Amino acid sequence: MPAPLVNAPPFLRRGRRTGAIMGDVLLALVPVTAASLWYFQWKALWLLTVTVVSCCLAEFVCRKERDFDGSAAVTGVLLALSLPSGTPLWAAAVAGFFAIAVVKELFGGIGRNLLNPAMAGRALLMTVWPQTVSGYELPDAVSSATPLSQIGEVDWWSLLCGSTNGSMGETSALLILLGGAYLYLRGMIRLRAPLTCLGVFAAVIWVFGGDVPFTGNAAAHLLSGGLMLAAFFMVTDYTTKPVTPWGEVLFAAGVGALTAVLRLWGPYPEGVCFAILMMNLLSPLLEHITRRRVYGVRVPLSRHRMETEA
Repeated sequence: MPAPLVNAPPFLRRGRRTGAIMGDVLLALVPVTAASLWYFQWKALWLLTVTVVSCCLAEFVCRKERDFDGSAAVTGVLLALSLPSGTPLWAAAVAGFFAIAVVKELFGGIGRNLLNPAMAGRALLMTVWPQTVSGYELPDAVSSATPLSQIGEVDWWSLLCGSTNGSMGETSALLILLGGAYLYLRGMIRLRAPLTCLGVFAAVIWVFGGDVPFTGNAAAHLLSGGLMLAAFFMVTDYTTKPVTPWGEVLFAAGVGALTAVLRLWGPYPEGVCFAILMMNLLSPLLEHITRRRVYGVRVPLSRHRMETEA
């Protein structure tokens, strides 16, 4: 008599485990995190510590299994990098606990959350306590507005190297690209999502912002704010984006278009946070309408006619 089946499908699995994936994401975030510590010094260190500790503590309290896969630490780092260095520590702690306890664990834990936890934590602060995320600071600790509010006056080199005001992880586009390249070379992400997001964003800014392509304000918009960080580290999130190829493209295009619309006509200079959350809500629908046909399964007659006519 054959031995009973013990394991459940799928039987073809990659050898890379969740902890290893999160370790690669943390390594990819090292350059931009190091830059934030260099520019904003002790404020950045305290903010990173509070967000990471609050996220890990929330996961420890909510989980029955005390295994640590690193996902809470990734959420804490991304949340800190999306916030200004002058954010009050109590607000950062509340955002971190909300991101893990409510947005992630309340829906069943890793792999089951509908919204991106880091962006949901930032959105909580922007809507409930907007004053906590309004104080952007230059690396010399002089309080200033976000560069998005004075986009025509920003020096491009400052945006590339990170010596400008803004959130901790949004100031250096070159270091964000370096981290994105590491994720791509490690096989963690595909470039179609971030490139689609950035391309659609630039197109909308060009058409409705009155800019020449890839010059003037369009390029400055691409290099400033949280769009670059979101394109490589949040739009590519495994859980909150569709798994189908075309669904992933539509999801990324929606994030890029909504970010541009919110920047041009929205009440906040930065719109990528709410753009990601809105597209997270549409992710199951995009995955449903772009799913592949299962071989041997008959499709409805109306859909068959549409496919044959196309």
